[in-house]
Amino acid sequence: MCVQELILGWKCLERRCIFCKRRTTRGFHPQHVVSEVECGLCASSLWGSLMNRGNLIRTPKDIRFAGIFVVAVCLFVSSACNQHALSQCGDPHPAKISIQHDFTSGSLKAWDMPFPKDWEILQQGDLHYLHMKRNRDPAVPRRPLQFARLKGVKVGSFTLNVNVRRAGGSMIVVFNYVDTLHFYYVHLSENPGTQISVHNGIFIVNGKPRYRIAGLQATPALPDREWHHVRIVRNVGTGSIQVFLDNEKQPRFSVIDRTYTCGQVGLGSFDETGDFSQFQLQSKDAELSSNVK
Repeated sequence: MCVQELILGWKCLERRCIFCKRRTTRGFHPQHVVSEVECGLCASSLWGSLMNRGNLIRTPKDIRFAGIFVVAVCLFVSSACNQHALSQCGDPHPAKISIQHDFTSGSLKAWDMPFPKDWEILQQGDLHYLHMKRNRDPAVPRRPLQFARLKGVKVGSFTLNVNVRRAGGSMIVVFNYVDTLHFYYVHLSENPGTQISVHNGIFIVNGKPRYRIAGLQATPALPDREWHHVRIVRNVGTGSIQVFLDNEKQPRFSVIDRTYTCGQVGLGSFDETGDFSQFQLQSKDAELSSNVK
């Protein structure tokens, strides 16, 4: 019996001797133990490749052992990969953080910008806010670049609150940022995704042009140029991403995705300008760089 019959229940088409390679319909060749590792199904399989190398498998017992060994290795590798993919920030000792920026200090030292001169802090009455003075062209593959990232802080699961006001047509909030080619962002637009397919929703950048993962049918997140409250709730354990607008009890956008489970957060726009105020970030599985208190 071949390994497919032993483990997967497949039926082989023919029998060959593992030594002299002659076909036989009997369980044993007159001189040698029969294996079916070179039958029509097995020859193209991983099992057949493993068993043909060096004639190491000579008996049905050997075949059974080899099959179990390969399955065990595959399960181990799969488990290791899954653990890596789902690892949280700060393993094995994640930090608990609660960070607030009302921008009253007038300093931007806590933020990384690709073009620092494009940003400033302005004041309107008692309100201080982060202002993006100019837009920048998106990068190739097509993705946003013009956003300020919070320095030295990576988060897995988190709750982010911020007030947003667009000067053009849209703004974005970036999260679980790994590098310039790997991150999520929420696109907050005056247009629904049904009108402009790359507006208004949750998007992912994964080594290629950004693409939507949620929010196609949602109503516009920023229908006017007034301030709107945005709350993003991320749970890397379940993969949940939820985006709430203003006082809504139900998320405007939501999706389950586990592609990125640790990274920075950022504020900006795809290719327009606008403002951010009253930034808050809370997390129980954060990772802080040594220069962040």
